[in-house]
Amino acid sequence: MQASEFTDEYFHRVRSAGVSVVNKTVVGDENLSDAMKLIADWRLRVARNSDVALDVFSIRDILGAKKQNKVAYIRGFQNTLALEGNVEMLNLYHKLGVYIIQLTYNERNLIGTGCGEKKDEGLSRFGVSVIERMNRLNMMVDLSHVGDTTTAQAIELARYPVVSHSNARTVCNNPRNKTDEQMKAVAEKDGVIGIVTFPSFVKWTKTEDGERPTIADVLDHVDYIVKLVGAKHVGVGLDLIENAEEKEYRGLIKRPDIWGKPNPRLKNPFAYAVGMESVSDLPNFAEGLVARGYSDSEIAGILGGNWLRVVQRSVPS
Repeated sequence: MQASEFTDEYFHRVRSAGVSVVNKTVVGDENLSDAMKLIADWRLRVARNSDVALDVFSIRDILGAKKQNKVAYIRGFQNTLALEGNVEMLNLYHKLGVYIIQLTYNERNLIGTGCGEKKDEGLSRFGVSVIERMNRLNMMVDLSHVGDTTTAQAIELARYPVVSHSNARTVCNNPRNKTDEQMKAVAEKDGVIGIVTFPSFVKWTKTEDGERPTIADVLDHVDYIVKLVGAKHVGVGLDLIENAEEKEYRGLIKRPDIWGKPNPRLKNPFAYAVGMESVSDLPNFAEGLVARGYSDSEIAGILGGNWLRVVQRSVPS
């Protein structure tokens, strides 16, 4: 979710859902100036809700949040436009608490190619230099929304590659999802694939007519990825869009091949999978894992332990 959708009420709803840590997108397609404003705005929002939220600057913040009954927010980018072609900006963003950056957002940028382009030419020289610098800073290289060739090359170069919010393309043939080979490569570097509940990433249905996938379809992705790479490489990456204004959906409507077709009768024209429509539905996901026969340790890992294993390498001690 973008910062604009994080109302004060929503901060409390996230905590009430039993969430302890969130990878919060603070910057998407913004330039340097706008990125700084968004980071500052986010800091103010967290400070205003300090009774239930805190920003992460060390692993102690994450571990301490649960003890304080708060939610720890890790700041992340869903694009690299805010670098403005300058790899040195990574050092500044890292000091501001940015520990995970997604290389592209569907389209081509200075780094490489997104999953929404017809031709993927892979990483640019600048893209290689960005990953090398992210490696030096121990930052997580997020491959959601990234094209196939760019993804493969990035996994090979990245020290800590992850897929924060994508599903299995074999289960749902959408370019936003990841192939078996990509997920295996991420797992070989001990990364995590975050399960997402956006409808067209779960199952293709006639969303414009009100047809939607269900939580059972979401759990099918969990089952598939667990069988492919093991439960220790699966996590939660719901990518929820809540409290959004109409303008937030305009970009999605332009690409039905990725996002599906909107339902004009709904407040949220891209309603999520039934049973997983809101952060408040997270207990349903946990219950579903129990019903599917996962062990207590596997469930603990999928619900957070696996991400913690990866995150603690990137967040300063």
